[in-house]
Amino acid sequence: MHQIPPMLKKVFESIKRNFIIPHLLFWIAVVVFFTVTLVFTRDFSLAAIDMNMAVSFFITILFLAIAVYINLLWLIPAFFKKRRFLLFSVLQVGNVLLFVLLNYLTSHAFEEIRPNFWNEFIAEVILVTILLVVTTLLKFMRDSIALQDAEIRVKEAERQKIESELKVLKSQVNPHFFFNTLNSLYSLSLDKSDRAPEMILKLSDLMRYVIYEANDSKVPLSKQLEFLRSYVYLEQLRSGTGLQVDFEVAGPHLSTPVEPLLFIAFIENAFKHGSRDPERKPFIRIRFDVQEAGRILFFIENNYDPKEDEKNEGFGLLNVKSRLDLGYAGKYDLSITNRDNVYRVNLRIDVA
Repeated sequence: MHQIPPMLKKVFESIKRNFIIPHLLFWIAVVVFFTVTLVFTRDFSLAAIDMNMAVSFFITILFLAIAVYINLLWLIPAFFKKRRFLLFSVLQVGNVLLFVLLNYLTSHAFEEIRPNFWNEFIAEVILVTILLVVTTLLKFMRDSIALQDAEIRVKEAERQKIESELKVLKSQVNPHFFFNTLNSLYSLSLDKSDRAPEMILKLSDLMRYVIYEANDSKVPLSKQLEFLRSYVYLEQLRSGTGLQVDFEVAGPHLSTPVEPLLFIAFIENAFKHGSRDPERKPFIRIRFDVQEAGRILFFIENNYDPKEDEKNEGFGLLNVKSRLDLGYAGKYDLSITNRDNVYRVNLRIDVA
């Protein structure tokens, strides 16, 4: 069984890949162009065309197609795109001369040799050169569009991947948060505290935020601050009056959009690992600064007992670091220090 030659196979694949209609339209335009050119250069009417002239014209178009596809499928990919311009130019000249030579030898087998050979030779060289330049430009335009489409598809796939990963991370935050809060509620119920009903009401507010609003990709910072204040209030109910908590917000840009549940892990960490020894005067200081539009500055510090693990790198902090990498890559700066039994977090996020 005979195999299709590689060059011919590439032609078929190119036609199939680029759709047959654009190719047909292109070659119809070429046929019309060459027909009009012949009418004006050889001074004859269409009615005078005989079989030999028709065959000669068909062979000219056939060799022209060979020259075009040699350029598109071999010369451009193998030399021009690899910046081998000198070799590309030499081979392109050879491609043009090969077309003219083959066209001359075969066409004159069907037509008489005309006295204005050199004029026709120069005209054919110019015409085929123009056609090769046009097809080269068309290919580069098509490749550029295809490259842009591919880049758009890649960016869209990356965006969908990031969104999926963020959803997974947020879904991990929810049960983790509720587990800690229900733990606190359980402790109060064991003590039969009068604060348990109030805590249940606050917890319902938090659940409403986490279940509904936290599913959005972005929420206003003001909404997140309400959520964080409610959480701090719940923790203070559980911790008693010995813990001093300062919660400050500065700046007018409270409508700045930010990912939901982004700061809760730091505050959870402060309450979980913070000192409970009254002699150490336990404290937690939280501050949000949104003086500058499009930028959020977050600061939290707490003291802790030396017996506590100094790293405090639990699930929550690992989660929020992953979310920052996915949602704000190159747009945030996170600094965590641990000095003199005080754990500090500084976070700057450029959300614009």
